Amino acid sequence: MISKLIGKFLPLKTSSVADAKQIQTPDISRVIKIPPTAPAPEAEVDVDLSADPADMADRAEAAVDSLSGQFETWMTADLDKLVAAWRDAQVPDATPDSYRAVFMASHNIHGVAGSYGYPAISRLCGSLCTLLNDTHPGENSALINLHIEACRAAFVGVGSGDSAASVADAVCDALEQSVAAKTASS
Repeated sequence: MISKLIGKFLPLKTSSVADAKQIQTPDISRVIKIPPTAPAPEAEVDVDLSADPADMADRAEAAVDSLSGQFETWMTADLDKLVAAWRDAQVPDATPDSYRAVFMASHNIHGVAGSYGYPAISRLCGSLCTLLNDTHPGENSALINLHIEACRAAFVGVGSGDSAASVADAVCDALEQSVAAKTASS
């Protein structure tokens, strides 16, 4: 009797897979009532549609200007990360992850340097990213080092004005040409 009872719950060893597929899944919605979920209420956003676009632009500019005092500190920290990553990548047993850290630091600087007011550094780091995409550990060390030192020089001592911009452009042009030559040959 027990075997008959257990047999009802256990499939027979001789039953095929096709028989198992014919067993229907019970519909539990008749037993367990799940109330429909109400959509989440939309957050109310206080938007002043009568605001003057020029006034809004002025306020946004003022917000950026209030942060501009920190741009130099942030750029210093970002360049320090780049230099530290490069120092770690120069060890004899450097791994691709070491070079990836240099790439990530350079990529981050490339993205923010223009907003911080350092377009030459942004351009140099863009060129460095291009170079690092085609570089294996131990390759192109001199050219990578030139990029990093040019970033530091552009940050510390280039100054401002037309002559500084032309010097920075000349350095960027020369390094970009070197990277183009290196990446074309590999």
